[in-house]
Amino acid sequence: MESQLSASARQQLDRFVRQYLQLQLNLDYPDEEHLRNDTFQLSLHSHLFSENGTKNASPVRYQLRVLKELTSRIEQSIQDWEEEVCCFLQIISYMANVVHICITF
Repeated sequence: MESQLSASARQQLDRFVRQYLQLQLNLDYPDEEHLRNDTFQLSLHSHLFSENGTKNASPVRYQLRVLKELTSRIEQSIQDWEEEVCCFLQIISYMANVVHICITF
């Protein structure tokens, strides 16, 4: 999947994933051109938010904060909703699950 990404996209994905895993407060979010790319979205999801992604889950509130900002940025980056919405709905679904977990604690 990641082999389909450009060098710039891979670099931004890797940097964002590392920053996220280090629980940095001010993340360097990827550029809009990459955020609207379905392969990039799938890579983000698989690295950070899928059950098979990270073994060490970040704190729930941190996940929620990052997901909220990431969702907003993906939404703003989309120019053609029929073509560019792929993993966006999966991310929103995951975000809803995180919110549910926050509420139950």
